[in-house]
Amino acid sequence: MAAFALMLRRLLAAGGASVRIRSILATTLAANALSVSIPLAGPELGTAFTFRRFTRQGADATLAGWSLLAGGVVSLAVGAVVVVGGGLASGNGLVTGFAVPGGVLAVAALLALGVAARRPQVRAWLERPAAWALRHVARLRRWPAEDPAAIIRTSAERLGSLQLAPSGWMTVTGLGMVNWLADAAVLVVSIRAAGGLVPWNDLLLVYGSGVAAQSLNVTPGGLGVAEGTLSLGLVATGLHAGQALAAVLLYRLASFWLVALTGWLVLWKGHRHGPPC
Repeated sequence: MAAFALMLRRLLAAGGASVRIRSILATTLAANALSVSIPLAGPELGTAFTFRRFTRQGADATLAGWSLLAGGVVSLAVGAVVVVGGGLASGNGLVTGFAVPGGVLAVAALLALGVAARRPQVRAWLERPAAWALRHVARLRRWPAEDPAAIIRTSAERLGSLQLAPSGWMTVTGLGMVNWLADAAVLVVSIRAAGGLVPWNDLLLVYGSGVAAQSLNVTPGGLGVAEGTLSLGLVATGLHAGQALAAVLLYRLASFWLVALTGWLVLWKGHRHGPPC
């Protein structure tokens, strides 16, 4: 969670917003609690909460939105790399074939957005349909009357000014990788604590299947679905059923329940005393 928070902080810094580590970590934990605890609308509420907090911490709306989008794309792409690594280590080419297109599409979408924002001709071509869509949304939502074309133009110019050096992208990507691998490391420690042998060749593949099951949002935080998927995966690698279940429950306690509880404590404290600056 700290690695993910630092990744967002680095992206915000690209637009000139300086956010304290304590504040960005509190925002990330609270948004995660909303995302994993509330059925169906949890991820949307978590994103909206983060966006509002970023704008209150000095980022303009364009920078806040760009940081969330770029962070999500990088996290998705790095997650695909982790799954691909798991597939290659286990010799499962089918999983690799499914994961690679997702990561490629995520990076391609971010690159396309960056190119569109920096090329005046492309930007001008996109401004008209974007202004038309914003005008109709504003009319349906009864927002105050403003010039949609001016709003889109200003946002596009601001988006075009956002630049991150290659070293910055390397830092962001590295923090995204730490985010995933640190969580996988919790599963490793849980397996050892349960007395099982770590299935190193299949570990990332099993871990990736659990993350995929959790991301389906069938239940809040993938409750029950993630546990079942991870347990079956570990049993398939040779662990005894009791060891697999104990390892998964310990892993979920550390990586899901305790993290979500911390996020709700942050929200409660913010409600009582005001959010950290």
